[in-house]
Amino acid sequence: MLPLEIWQKIKVVLFDAEGTLFRIWPSVGHIYAEVCRPFGLSASPADLDQSFQEAWQAHLKRGHRRRLTPKECFQEWYQIFLDTVSPYGKLTDPKAAYRACYEAFARKEAFRPSPGIEVLSLLRKQGRRLAIVSNWDERLRRLLKDFGLLDLFEEVFIACELGIAKPDPAFFELACRSLKVLPDQALMIGDNLEEDVLAARRAGLWALFYPGGDLKRLFPKDYSNGT
Repeated sequence: MLPLEIWQKIKVVLFDAEGTLFRIWPSVGHIYAEVCRPFGLSASPADLDQSFQEAWQAHLKRGHRRRLTPKECFQEWYQIFLDTVSPYGKLTDPKAAYRACYEAFARKEAFRPSPGIEVLSLLRKQGRRLAIVSNWDERLRRLLKDFGLLDLFEEVFIACELGIAKPDPAFFELACRSLKVLPDQALMIGDNLEEDVLAARRAGLWALFYPGGDLKRLFPKDYSNGT
């Protein structure tokens, strides 16, 4: 939690999306197993979860932080998908299976909101400006709309649309310029220490790590009345 004297200077609160405002549920492996079963995939959710983690780590080592177009983001996710499912045999239609999984993660049924998500509405009623800075792709806006959250945010900054990603401090600098605030007037909140917190601080923003639990605990108790 920020000291109250600093909190009173904050004009914009920036949030990470997945992992902060909501989390995948029950897991990537569960969703892959369910969606891909009609395409001939026979693997347990636990095995797919492990395979996905291995595919994701390999993806990170390939240097996914380079500047990507939306098409390249879509193709990178396709490669991660193939790397995840390929140990368990061939799918009858890999592209159709991938598209079905891709769309599954654009719907709220694949996620659970974080406890205390109502803090977003309370902050808006207080007059705080809200925005999102996320390494996601075009599905994020659809997901936020599905959750009924999209209208709470003044801007949604998405890596795959802007060609820049966290932990590049320039991503946060871009957000502040667009929102017309100084970096020290912005607070970033996220669940990734390097990408959300340390990177934002390197850009001159205030930042808080979200380890899970009630989002409201990150804010002063009197956030709702502006004092």
